[in-house]
Amino acid sequence: MRNINPVTTIISNVGDDTLSIINLISLREVGKIFLKNSFGPHHMVGDISNKYLYISNCYNSSVCKYDMILDMVIDTVYVGSNPCHLALNKKSNLLYIANEDSNSISVVDAKKMSLQAQIPVGEMPHDVKLSSDGSYLFICNFRTNTLSVINTLTNEREKNIYVNSNPYHMCLSRDGEKLYIVNTNYSSLRKGSVTILNTRQLKVEEKIEIGKTPMDAACGLNEKYLYITDMELDTVSILDLKEKRIVDSINVGKMPLSIEIDSQDKYIISSNIGDNSVSIIDLKRFYLIKNIKVGKEPTGILCI
Repeated sequence: MRNINPVTTIISNVGDDTLSIINLISLREVGKIFLKNSFGPHHMVGDISNKYLYISNCYNSSVCKYDMILDMVIDTVYVGSNPCHLALNKKSNLLYIANEDSNSISVVDAKKMSLQAQIPVGEMPHDVKLSSDGSYLFICNFRTNTLSVINTLTNEREKNIYVNSNPYHMCLSRDGEKLYIVNTNYSSLRKGSVTILNTRQLKVEEKIEIGKTPMDAACGLNEKYLYITDMELDTVSILDLKEKRIVDSINVGKMPLSIEIDSQDKYIISSNIGDNSVSIIDLKRFYLIKNIKVGKEPTGILCI
């Protein structure tokens, strides 16, 4: 198996059809997985117990299944146009894929790699997140400024919720009670914001203005902080949720996009599409440890 273990992080490089394997002990790229040309891998989820990766390929409108033991793609299913983020419900073994250009969610049987349903949502759905119990799927609709809520038992849309302009990425609190939605900004006249949704009541609790062009967020060790990438400022910032303000920022690589916290709660990791790098930040002391060069246009981050 390709250098993949509990101290591994995998980065999808949409611009050169590769996945970078980062070792979090040596803090370097230790390998690459080469996919077919013009795949455009945007995001990944892992079924580590069965040693599979599921990869959304935005250039050829597919999701592929990669066997980490055989070191090869073993199956591919075609979904909607420009698939971006995906989520795996391990109870039902179903994949949910946001198709940004066809305004739909594809439902795929992960074992058979067969398309089960196409669910219409708002315009330009980009990110998807499952609730803690897997009963709901949340979808950010960038162009319609809404969050769609799908019941995963019926595959029917139950609700659309207005969540402020340009919702792009989300993260779920560790207790599953809150969904933090990052509303990005492409206008110098506005700030970005974070919308906080109560996942039990399916109601917006609060909206906090932040930064210039926030892109993604990761939850801290408690419910006090969110860590947020800002593409225009080239920073990762700490949002204090009680004080409702940014209390610290650190410069990372150029144009940081995605952000995750590793499975050991040791590092904050950002993918930086402006200089093809990944930044590693000490989570507890909040300082930049290292920028690591990866493939072209790194987008998705998967911490094993």
